[in-house]
Amino acid sequence: MSVRLIRCADKHAAASFFDRVSPAAVFIEPSFLNLSLIQKIKVRCQTDPLFRVYRIGPQASAKNDIFFHTIFDQPVPHEFEKKWPETLPLPDIVKLLVIDDEQEIGSMVRDYFEGRSAPAFEIRHALNGREGMEAIERARPDIIILDIKMPVMDGREFYHELKRKGINIPVIIFFDSISGEELREIRKFGTPPAAEKGSRAGALPGLMALIKKTIYLEGKN
Repeated sequence: MSVRLIRCADKHAAASFFDRVSPAAVFIEPSFLNLSLIQKIKVRCQTDPLFRVYRIGPQASAKNDIFFHTIFDQPVPHEFEKKWPETLPLPDIVKLLVIDDEQEIGSMVRDYFEGRSAPAFEIRHALNGREGMEAIERARPDIIILDIKMPVMDGREFYHELKRKGINIPVIIFFDSISGEELREIRKFGTPPAAEKGSRAGALPGLMALIKKTIYLEGKN
């Protein structure tokens, strides 16, 4: 998964810029909105159910608010990280495969994710990369949460094998600690997003947000 951020600083060129880059999502100050850009955004919203448009900055007029999926009154990173994933269109059910040699991690993820809705989660747990491959052969998940340091087949070996076989399933690296060498090995084959386990239970809200963003962005590719 790759994400490209493009900034347009010219209000008068915003409409033509929108046509050229065809973005998956737009974050826009109300002062940039003109009739041409408003019309283009409305058409895109009607034809692409995954397209999202967000307002940033001061209050906009009510007539322009109708197509904003949410509002960020100030560019506060914490607010953005919390609110943006909740606006994304996602499947009704997300099939999640956790590959980690610690039973505690699988149980912790299951306890946190199961029982939710919009989306609901189906959780499976494999204790190493080999078990993870076998789980994929039985039923393909929508996304994989992958530890690095495991017996039998570790996370690096699993990720390499996944790419070698051409299996295109989004992966999030969920780790306690990772060396620069391990990270370089992983990045020979792709650039999966990563989340640190940290206090573990305290890391789960961030992991949830990352899962939602990853599934959305993979769906746009």
